[in-house]
Amino acid sequence: MPSALQDALRAPAFIRRLFSQFPLVTHPVDPPPMCIEDFQPSATRQHSINHTLYSFTDSTDSSIASFNPTCLKWQTYLKIRNIPFKTQPSNNHASPSGSLPFLTISSQSDRISQTIPSPKLAKWIEEHAVGSVNTVDTDGGDYRAFSSLVEGAVRDAWLYALYIDPENLSSFTIPKYTAQISLWPIPQILGSQMRQAAIDAIRKSSTSTSHTATDIYERAIEAFRALSILLSGDTWFFGAPEAGMFDAEVFAYTHLLLNLEIGGSGREVVEGLGGFGNLVEHEERIRRRWF
Repeated sequence: MPSALQDALRAPAFIRRLFSQFPLVTHPVDPPPMCIEDFQPSATRQHSINHTLYSFTDSTDSSIASFNPTCLKWQTYLKIRNIPFKTQPSNNHASPSGSLPFLTISSQSDRISQTIPSPKLAKWIEEHAVGSVNTVDTDGGDYRAFSSLVEGAVRDAWLYALYIDPENLSSFTIPKYTAQISLWPIPQILGSQMRQAAIDAIRKSSTSTSHTATDIYERAIEAFRALSILLSGDTWFFGAPEAGMFDAEVFAYTHLLLNLEIGGSGREVVEGLGGFGNLVEHEERIRRRWF
């Protein structure tokens, strides 16, 4: 999620002033409860590893896709690299870096948890996952060019459809991101802030002077056309023998656009994406295999 949108999800100023009158007292952390394995000799103890991906999600079941593209990208890539984990519903306030997702890793052998923020996830995965047969150079020019299409035109269309379109903002975005907040009018205030943050993000990312829904969706559809040509008849992007990071990045948007009940103006970009059969098949391929 863009930093501006992360800022929009922070509590309003009057709420922060209220809590500032009651400073928190941090007590020493209690040790985790002992279990039977702690009484076993270290040589015979099972070294089970428990990873938790904190993200925007409705479930602790990692087979349930996150409703946030950034979180879903990392959720998908962890699955592609065969790293076992569970998901945990969370919000930006709980993240050490101020944004989701982040991964906590712990092993029964040392009982120490480590937190991996999203900017460091790729490096951690490469160091701890089983070797991948996908050797696409993520620093290569072609990769960066196509990735910029996804994080530019496609992301702009997502922001417009879900954060600016009033129908989807009220029926999907506000309920999803403020599910744990029932005190009126905070959800409405946060929704207004998220909408403005999305407008600012689109203006900042696009070189075009036109920011109408039609123009934004047309640019996204052209980006999908380029991605469709890149994929061609291959199973995975860049002709790789197995899925990789870029496949997860594209899936994060195509899955949500194709499977959420997006209404309003967002139907335009959903229908445009549906016209590229190989991208639809790519989404189905990942969904059926890992979700």
